[in-house]
Amino acid sequence: MLRLVCGAVRAAARMKETYIQTANTQALFFRGLQTSPSYNFQAGSLVSGFLRYNFLNTNINSSNIVPSPSVLQSQSRTVTKFSRQKGKRRSVRAVVQRFYRLHWGGWIRTRAGRHRFLWKKKDSLKRRHRQHVFCNATQSRLLDKMVTKFWRKPRFYVDDPYEPYHTREEYYVTRKKPLP
Repeated sequence: MLRLVCGAVRAAARMKETYIQTANTQALFFRGLQTSPSYNFQAGSLVSGFLRYNFLNTNINSSNIVPSPSVLQSQSRTVTKFSRQKGKRRSVRAVVQRFYRLHWGGWIRTRAGRHRFLWKKKDSLKRRHRQHVFCNATQSRLLDKMVTKFWRKPRFYVDDPYEPYHTREEYYVTRKKPLP
């Protein structure tokens, strides 16, 4: 019986030691985070760190935490206006791969997540994900600026599935045939 009690006391002391060690390492982590604003962290780890800190009842001044510029920077797909090799304008490859330009100037794209988790989606949602979506006028203008003249010209393919969508006769701006 005495051996069992002594083992329990040792285990409790060990647990207390590890708890103090983890608290010290977390305090060092956040102290280092406060002093060096160039520390590159992810937002998820920061949130979980704050939750752990609230659990430890410690005081932290959140005004000292400054994320690095790489965290605040948004994505950019900029156009190369003058390439290094030939000095020519270059298309953004992501636009050419993800979008398709119709002859009348509109751009279409597929829906995001159309191949993901199909087993949990309803049939109506699967059908909707198989359809394409038109980009609005602002997006189409931006996509036109991001590609070269080669991709803006009408391109003709054999058995093109988009053939009915290349003409837009109902609007006077995009109409090709004269009114009857």
